[in-house]
Amino acid sequence: GIPVSEDFSLVNTLADPFEIRQWNLEGLPRDTVSTENAILVTKGRRWPLMIDPQDQANRWIVGKERKNGLKVVKLTDKNLLRTLENAIRIGLPVLIEEVGETLDPALEPILLKQTFVQAGRLLIRLGDSDVDYDKNFRFYMTSKLSNPHYMPEIFIKVTIINFTVTILGLEDQLLADVVRLERPDLEEQRNALIMRINADKQKLKDIEDKILKLLFQSEGNILDDEELIETLNDSKIVSKEINIRLKEAEETEEKISKARAKYIPVATRGSVIYFVTADLSEIDPMYQYSLKYFTSLFVKVIETSEKAAELEKRLQILLDGITLTMYNNIGRGLFERHKVCFSFMLCAEIMKNAGDITMDEWNFFIRGLPPLEKDRPSKPVQCTFMKTITWNLLVDVEEAMPVYSGMTGDIKLTPVQVNVGSYVLQLNPTTLPNYIPNVPEPPADLSTEDLPPGAPRGHWNARLNTFQKLTLVKYFKPEALTECLGTFVSENLGGAFMENPPTDLSVLYADMTQSVPLIFVLSSGSDPMAAFMRFAKDKEYVERVHAISLGQGQGPVAEKLMFAAMKTGDWVFLQNCHLAKSWMLSMEEIIKNFSDPGAELHEDFRLFLSSMPAPFFPVSVLQNGIKVTSEPPKGLRSNLRRAFGELTKSDFEDHILKTDWCRIIFGICLFHAIVLERRKFGPLAFNIPYEFADSDRECAIDNFKLFTSDGELPWDALQFITAEITYGGRVTDEWDQRCLKVVLKRFFARNTLNEGYHYCSSDVYFAPENTSLEKYKEYVETLPLIDPPEIFDMNENANVSFQKKESMYMINTILEVQPRLVSGGSGKSPDEIVFEMADLILAKLPEKLDIDMALPEMFEPDEKGRINSLSTVLSQEIVRFNKLLHVIISSLINIKKAIKGLAVMSEQLEEIFHAIVLNTVPNMWADAAYPSLKPLASWVKDLDLRLQFIGRWMDVGQPKSYWLSGFFFPQGFITGALQNFARKYDVPIDALKFRFEVMGHYRAQEDVAAAERADTEFDDQEYPKPDDGVLVHGLYMDSASWNVEENVLADARTGDMNPPMPIMHLLPDPEYEAEEDRYDCPLYKTSERAGTLSTTGHSTNFVIKCLLPSNMDSDHWIGKGTALLCQLSQ
Repeated sequence: GIPVSEDFSLVNTLADPFEIRQWNLEGLPRDTVSTENAILVTKGRRWPLMIDPQDQANRWIVGKERKNGLKVVKLTDKNLLRTLENAIRIGLPVLIEEVGETLDPALEPILLKQTFVQAGRLLIRLGDSDVDYDKNFRFYMTSKLSNPHYMPEIFIKVTIINFTVTILGLEDQLLADVVRLERPDLEEQRNALIMRINADKQKLKDIEDKILKLLFQSEGNILDDEELIETLNDSKIVSKEINIRLKEAEETEEKISKARAKYIPVATRGSVIYFVTADLSEIDPMYQYSLKYFTSLFVKVIETSEKAAELEKRLQILLDGITLTMYNNIGRGLFERHKVCFSFMLCAEIMKNAGDITMDEWNFFIRGLPPLEKDRPSKPVQCTFMKTITWNLLVDVEEAMPVYSGMTGDIKLTPVQVNVGSYVLQLNPTTLPNYIPNVPEPPADLSTEDLPPGAPRGHWNARLNTFQKLTLVKYFKPEALTECLGTFVSENLGGAFMENPPTDLSVLYADMTQSVPLIFVLSSGSDPMAAFMRFAKDKEYVERVHAISLGQGQGPVAEKLMFAAMKTGDWVFLQNCHLAKSWMLSMEEIIKNFSDPGAELHEDFRLFLSSMPAPFFPVSVLQNGIKVTSEPPKGLRSNLRRAFGELTKSDFEDHILKTDWCRIIFGICLFHAIVLERRKFGPLAFNIPYEFADSDRECAIDNFKLFTSDGELPWDALQFITAEITYGGRVTDEWDQRCLKVVLKRFFARNTLNEGYHYCSSDVYFAPENTSLEKYKEYVETLPLIDPPEIFDMNENANVSFQKKESMYMINTILEVQPRLVSGGSGKSPDEIVFEMADLILAKLPEKLDIDMALPEMFEPDEKGRINSLSTVLSQEIVRFNKLLHVIISSLINIKKAIKGLAVMSEQLEEIFHAIVLNTVPNMWADAAYPSLKPLASWVKDLDLRLQFIGRWMDVGQPKSYWLSGFFFPQGFITGALQNFARKYDVPIDALKFRFEVMGHYRAQEDVAAAERADTEFDDQEYPKPDDGVLVHGLYMDSASWNVEENVLADARTGDMNPPMPIMHLLPDPEYEAEEDRYDCPLYKTSERAGTLSTTGHSTNFVIKCLLPSNMDSDHWIGKGTALLCQLSQ
């Protein structure tokens, strides 16, 4: 029953337009949120603590209080208490900047306003002294943290005000800027209106004051007081006039609002772009952009863009100009791998804002399917062209998003094909005998379509919009996603958004001023110094450049250089700022002072900085500086161009070896480019991605020059030094060392000098038969832009693997910056998904594996009192699995309680909650588990299979074949197998080696488990249980396949990424000598291959070396990175 105004507004109640206008002139943004925040700051009873990541509150407070002698300090300042003491005594305002999540206890008396009166004086105790308290004292605090966590005791001491800009708030601010610049007449009209209304209100107030004064002074009969009667009459007349003017003002305000509304699309576009830009800091700490910098760019575009008399045309010019300018300015400061992410995020946000992409569609694209297990219809018999896993995925996609409804039916009745640019995604063959011919085309408005039951919908390319097609590509052909993202952005935003923004130093220099530095953001192997010195030479400034590489003790030297250059107008280049962490605060202060009104800076002074990405690099410098990334060249052609650009004519052409010298130099340069570019293939190339540098190449050439000065070629020495020292010195993994030697052999060996030698099966790559540096440079320019996999000794599958990895990296990068919302397009809340998933997992998992229930015979000692080694392995595995089960079950029980509100959602439980929503394995579980790269749903299924395998072994005894992938610690099982053999035949275990005999049979653990669940025997009569050694199954091949007919390794089949390995018999043999046709194939636990170095001298990911028969040279498999894996990543 409390009466409330329908149009209640805090602004109308507690502030007047004149005061707000004054705040705006002092620097307060013009949006409603900022105005309401300003009211809380000025009218609140407690001192304000403003959350201010964009510096808006800070600028306003400085503008508002500067005339009152504002003191600006930080909590880290030495003289903080002295400054506060003086300000309290004199009555000056104080602003404490960059407050963290805690406040200095010394501030408590000020925050709680603990004043007291003593001998007629108003005092406050500060530290150990009493200070006179002036009532004019004002106290403000701002924090740059975007999402601080303050304790409850801080909330009761201060008024916490969130000044973080909102999308609508920023839209209001930018709209004000657009209208101010595009229609200054409207802004003048609005200001004149505010001034007039304020003057009228002041006049009315003066009359009211006069009436009250006269009433107070009046004696006798009021009606006899002529002055009072006249004043009352004046008041009535003025009041009528003012009411008429207020009505006129309201009409004018409405006209102004209508005119302003036409520019809303421009402000909205600016706001959308800013929030995409602000999210980039989540990806890399160097991607920081201040709102001030952004707004200045926004205003600059409006001022400098082409004018047009027609409003629609002008608005389109502004929209295009703002979007492209922001992309160019932001994009040049991003690494190559993040530019496509930024373009796509920009495009998607603009389309979401326009309603072209719904939130359900976006979440489904980015977050994927919820990790819930369900029953699916079995794959139709007609769909022999499709794998079961693809069919299940299609069922899930159709169920999750109504727009794909009918696709599972169409897959067997009509071609299902969508085009994204030139890329064609074909989910089924174009022709099949059972297809229905001439499926009618859908109507333009799909909602009017009325199909009979069972009729195919067809024509999916016409039914789906570009984003819906892109989603299908992401799910069914992730390797093509990067290409399709580029097409999507080009079609919807324009081709310019897929091109690299201009990064010429001349363009960047034009944007610099004496107070705005240029920051080179470095990556491994990049050095902008050469390009910078060339630019300085063009500007005739080389003599006035002062460059210093920062490091220990170099900070004070750099300070002197900067202060001297500020007076003389020289340039200063501070290199490698990431090496001077302790000096960064001092540097930040110096650069901040550049912007002070009283700062004396020579107009020609310029500051250049370079740094690797570092979280401690000053945010204020990053936000207000101009950033550009410096990266090493990508691709073989670019790498060779750079290498030959650094060679001098005399060094290349004048050598005793003549043509041989030139060909070998080319081979070294190509080898260097190959080892750098091979890294893109991930573990297939090298287990660890080594940071080879240009200095390695230069060193290899210098060594070659040194060893061949007499015209002789000592190949053994040259190959050893290059493979083991120059490049091998960086390599820490023995399998990578083996690979490096093999790769080097193709480019740096005696046979490379043979006439007509080519570096790979392609005829494109060879060393030209001449000694001219220019001819070699010309040849380099003819090389293909996209490197074929054969030059890396890889096959097409390696390329697909690389493209999938790139696509997943892009999706995960975009996912990092997304707010935590409903996962996927399922319509379920995160709470419901997690609760349901917790129930499913708990229902699947046993409480524990009880070793007391194991078959007693397995643990009976032999005549010497020794228990079977494999039984010991089993008991150790049970202990490990029980620990993992305890962690999973207890955390899921607690998370269910927390969702119901019966327990506190701790930080650890919150991490598990969000991991389940995103279908990833929680860190807490992963730390207690075996190595795995699987997503959560697959991981739980895999865990269930492992528990069933161990449980079955425990209940019925040793299996015929062991699922090697199912062990926590497979190395322990292998040692156990050796130990059993050593005990049986009384031979030393150290003398034993495994003979690897590949059987011609396959055994999938899923089939074994299904048979066991159905209480039937798995059909494995084709192979007997061996008397000695063990049979193992469940392994996968990486970068190879198995030729069952010849029982040897074979090249990988295109599209078949990780075929299963047949059952292997691991037979210990004390006298075994490996045959020459055997390939030493490493077995790894996961496809990541890299691990940490263990006490055995091997990576923790490495299991054993398997000697596999092959009718090809081992180098063939080493170059391809052929290996065996215990488990896949899906």
